[in-house]
Formats: sequence, C-alpha cells, structure tokens
Amino acid sequence: MKIDIHVHTKRVKTGDAETRTITPERFNDIIRLTEVRILAITNHNHFDLGQYQAIAATVIDVCQIWPGIELDIMEDGNRAHLLVIANPKHAELFSQRCDKILNGQDPNAYTISISDTVENFKDLDCLYIAHYLNKKPNLRDEELDLLASQIPNPRRVIKEAANSISAGIFISHGHNSIYGSDIQDWNQYEVLSQDLPELRLPVDSFEQFCLLLDKNEATINTILQKKTFDQVTITPFGVGEIINLDIYNDINVFFGSKGTGKTDILKSLSLYYNSKGYATSVYMSNDKHVNDVFNLRGISFNTDVSDFGLDECTNEFEFIKTATEVAVTSMGKYRQHFSGEETNKIAQQLKIKNINHIDEENALRSLEEISEILDHFKKFQSFVSEDELVMDLIEQQLLDELINIVERILIRLKSKIDAQFLEANSLRLLNQIVKIFNQEVAKKTGVPQKPTSTGFIDYARNRIKIERQINKIKSIIETPIPPIEDFAGDLGEKGKLYCRTSLRIQNGSFIDGAYSTVKNINKTPQKEFANQITAISKHVYSNELFEKIATLKDIDGVEHIRTVSDLLLFNRIFVLDGNLYHPSNGESSMILLHKELTEDKEIYLIDEPEKSLGNDYINDVIVPIIKEKALLGKKVIIATHDANIAVRTLPYNSIYRLRENGLYYTMTGNPFFNTLKCINNSRGELDWKEISMKTLEGGKSAFGERGKIYGN
Repeated sequence: MKIDIHVHTKRVKTGDAETRTITPERFNDIIRLTEVRILAITNHNHFDLGQYQAIAATVIDVCQIWPGIELDIMEDGNRAHLLVIANPKHAELFSQRCDKILNGQDPNAYTISISDTVENFKDLDCLYIAHYLNKKPNLRDEELDLLASQIPNPRRVIKEAANSISAGIFISHGHNSIYGSDIQDWNQYEVLSQDLPELRLPVDSFEQFCLLLDKNEATINTILQKKTFDQVTITPFGVGEIINLDIYNDINVFFGSKGTGKTDILKSLSLYYNSKGYATSVYMSNDKHVNDVFNLRGISFNTDVSDFGLDECTNEFEFIKTATEVAVTSMGKYRQHFSGEETNKIAQQLKIKNINHIDEENALRSLEEISEILDHFKKFQSFVSEDELVMDLIEQQLLDELINIVERILIRLKSKIDAQFLEANSLRLLNQIVKIFNQEVAKKTGVPQKPTSTGFIDYARNRIKIERQINKIKSIIETPIPPIEDFAGDLGEKGKLYCRTSLRIQNGSFIDGAYSTVKNINKTPQKEFANQITAISKHVYSNELFEKIATLKDIDGVEHIRTVSDLLLFNRIFVLDGNLYHPSNGESSMILLHKELTEDKEIYLIDEPEKSLGNDYINDVIVPIIKEKALLGKKVIIATHDANIAVRTLPYNSIYRLRENGLYYTMTGNPFFNTLKCINNSRGELDWKEISMKTLEGGKSAFGERGKIYGN
C-alpha cells in the first residue's frame, strides 16, 4: 500500500496553483485509480473540517484520510514548513486547535514558532514532518533537535525529502525520512502516485502507523500474522540439524556467506513441498541454456495447419493419389449395336431398353446438402435444450418458443429429405433396371446392347473434381501463416525480447536452410510433392494429366504425405525490435530468470538469481516482479548474496545462515524488528541491518531504499 503524507486540496496561499483545489467527488474518482491507501490533507496554514469530512466519507471504503496542516514556522529568523498530522479520531479537536492558532490571520503572512506549535498539539499525539535540506523552505538540524526535545516521543519527528533518492540518502545516514506528492495539479496525480513511498506492512490505522515507527514488537507481530505461513520442518543436513522455519505466502530471503548450505535448504524445501502435492524445483542460474529452454531447434515442436484455421486437405490428398481416368463411350460400341439386326419380337416390344441414362448427381448432391442442414439444426436443438447456462440466461417461455420453432423446422427438413431420398434412389433404380434389361436383351438376342450414355458427363465431372481438389490444395499451400511470437524476457533498457516461430508451407519453390520440417518428413519429398501438385494443376484438361499424377504417386516417401501439415517448415529465432538477436550469456541469464518468475506458480524457489546480472536489471526488472508475486500471495523463496534482492524486495522473512567457530546456525528475523534470532536459541540475537550490510553485496544504497519504507 502506498502512502502520501503531503496532499493539498485547496488553493490557500497566493502562490498556490488553482489546480490544487479539488472537489470530494473528483478526489474520489482519482484516488480509486491509484494504489494510495493513506493520505494526509495538509493545506497551507488552513484546515477545513467540512471538506476533510466530505473527502473522507467518499473514499472510506478505499483509503484512510488523515487530518493535517502545513504550517509556516519562524524560528530565529528562519522561515520553514512543518506538517502536523493528527489522529483522524481527533479531527474535530484538531480543527479547533488549528482555528485557535490561526485566529483568522492571513495565510500568506502567518507564522508560528516551534514551541507554540508543540504546545498547541502535543496532547494529540501528532506526527511532525519537517521540510529538510533540499526540500525548501526547510528546518535546520538545530530546529529539528528543538522540536524533538519538546514532544513526548521524538520518533514522531520525520524529515521530509524532495524525492525517493534524497529519502534514501537520509535514511542510510540514520534519519527517519519520508516524502509526499505536495501535489500541484490533481490532473497529474494518477501518474505521480506511482512513485510514492510504499508501506510494506499493511497499516490499518494511524495508531498502528505510529507504533510501526516505534518498532513496537506486538504491533509488528499482529501485522505479520495477517499473512499466512507454513510451519516447515526439514533436515537438509541430516537428522543432526533439524531446521524449523515459517515460510510466508510472501517473500522469504536466505542469505549468508558462501558454503553455508543455502542451496541445500532450498532443495530440501522443494522436496518438502513436492511431498505436499506441489510441483516445485529449484531454479539455479546458468543451470540451463536459453536455446534449450525455448527449444530453438524445435526438438519437441509440433503444430498443424488446422491450428491456424487452414484445412488439412486430407480427403483431397487421398483423392489425387488414387485418381484414375473415366472413359468416354467409344463410337465403336454404337456401331456394334446399330450394325446388328434385332429380330426378336419380344425384344422389339421392350421400350424400357431405349431409355437413356438419367443423371443422378444433382439429386444426390441436394440430398447431401439438406442432410447437412438437418445435422446443424439437430445440434442446435441439443444445445438449447441441454445447456444449463442457456437455461439460466434465457427465460423458459422464450426458450420454449425457440425450441418449438426448431422442432417445426426439423419436421420440414425431414420431409424434404424423404422426398429427395425417394427421387435420388428412384433415378438410381431406374438406371440400374435399364442397364440390366439391356444386358439381358443382348445376351438373348446376340445383338450388342446400346450404350445408355456417352460417358462424357462422368469424364468431365472427374476432370472438374480433380481441378477443384488441386486448386484447393494449391490455395492452402500458398497461404502465408503469421509468425508466432512468444515473450521471452525483458532485457531492461535494450527492450523486450521475443521468441519468434516462423512457419511456411512448402509450395515447391521455398528454399531456406534455416527452416526445418515440422513433421518427421524429409524436405526432398515435400518439395517434389508440392511441385507435382503445381504440374498437375497445369495439365488438368490435357492428355498428360494422369502421367503427372503417376509421377506424384512415384515420389519416394509420398505415402507419408497425407495432409498439408506434412508440408510444414519452421524456423525459430530470438528477435529484438523485430530483428534477429543473439542474447549474450548475461542476457541469457536475464531471460531465464524472467521466464521463471513470470510463470504462474504457487511456490518459487530461486538460488542466487543475481549471477551474471547487473544491479540495474535486478532493481528495475526483477525486484518489481518479485514484489508483484508477493502481492498475489505466492511463496517466493530466494537464496541470495545481493542486497538489491535481499533488501529491496522488502522480505517478510529474512533467514540468515551463520558459520561461527566451526558451527552452523540458522537465524530468522526481518527488517521490521531489525533483529535476527537463532531458531533453537543456541546463540544470541544479531542486528539485522549490521549483518545484512556486512554480508550482502550491493552497498548502502539498498538499505536507504529499505529505510524509506521501514523507518530507519
């Protein structure tokens, strides 16, 4: 949760911007777009109780609003600004005290001394946040010392910095410090809020925040207990050293000198969680090669053209491979029939033998089309009648009307099918009868039968069907397939890296040695097959057609090419800004760690992720991802030597492995208490900050970052 201790909601002084004024309604709209959950309203030399209460009421379900005021302090000729923030429970009393000291004076000219300020507010347990150093106009050290000496709890004095960098520097030198937005233009607040301080521990009240400043153990424990955790018992070094740990659904960091067994503990935790039904493994830097992880060679890669909405053409491939010529009735058969003299009187009287062959194709095609429509309606009927979600979403009366209409349509379609079935089969039976009668007459009379058709229509249909099938295959194999781009990782300032898989269907002319076949088929038969499909398409209506088909059938390995997918080729590369990119060893480490952390898991076990990575990448890319996992309630367990990870991730749980006088100790704690305690009480406590700064690599800057959240 983010906190903003310096917010203006009114233009009070002459120098204030008009855009500082905001209505409760607009305030509500903006705050709901941010992650800010605590705000202190601190207008210049002014406190408006009515506005404060209206604003607090609009966002009561979203965040806490604390009453405050920004006073002009005059001390020994030095004019400075001091924020005084009170407990919201005392808002009305705080308003009265503000009215008392302001007494209707001009906010532009008003000043008050430190002593008078403390005297007026000291019984309200306020926070005093002073402009410091480059946050102008600022209180000097001697004036801050005076302020701290006059209030009951000096920890309530906090130095306000101009930004996060200054706050980090102050804290690294032992100062309590924080910074706020000091908002000038509310139109910019949503963007500005992203850089505000973040409270790692979720604070429920003003009192709890104050106790957190005091590092009150009971308060911190109460907040910590809101997080779920597992009580884990492991024996990574044998039964001689039993380790009991609390593993939070948050960030858990192991640190310590090299050779103290952190990796063994991670592996033991992996075995523990595997036994509980989780599939876990320890991620180890440089344990895998990035090319293998992203399968650039495509060893296990497989896909089909149907995955991209393309027809596999299975039936078309089979038809072309088995296609044969359909013969046309020769003139000789007509000559044989008419050259003979039919003398059989019975045969002369059989008129049926003179009926010509009637085309059945149109009737059969109509039957298939109507049957297909009927199947669609049957499926729709089942869907609307049986799908529970449909029944939940559509009222029963309307659904009954729809079902009734569909049933009537089905009855009509069935009637059409019956009629079409009778027509198609009547034609078929008639043709068969004519054929049989002609055969029998020819046998009895010795006169060759008259051909029932010329055969040209079947010949033409066969060629047309071959053309259609070939054209469909050609159309599919010439269709481009868009490349598949999977996000590989963030390379920081260089940009985002993608793994691009380019796919091509072999059309007979494609040549690129970087491409491999998707299926277990050689490139040569792929290319020959595609070329022969093109050749067939050019000779559909020539005498050479079946020579080309025969050549296709004779291709070595053609029996393995059954669908368009068998012609697929692929190439997989890394691209950056759309161009081919070869990651360095360090960048490979970035990619693999980023991939590990962005996978959706319940438990992340990571060993020394900082290897081969720069501090900027860890701080700017990896730390935010780790924090995000913590917000999602994941268990993130990291062994590290890097302060950017061990500190800037803001761990709920720090586990230190200590080697001392030949013995090993496991110490647990966190930055909130600033202590590390031995899990079996076999040695004394250690100072978290001192041990961390001594053990972790990364310098004091990380501890300054920690301090702006934790206190000092």
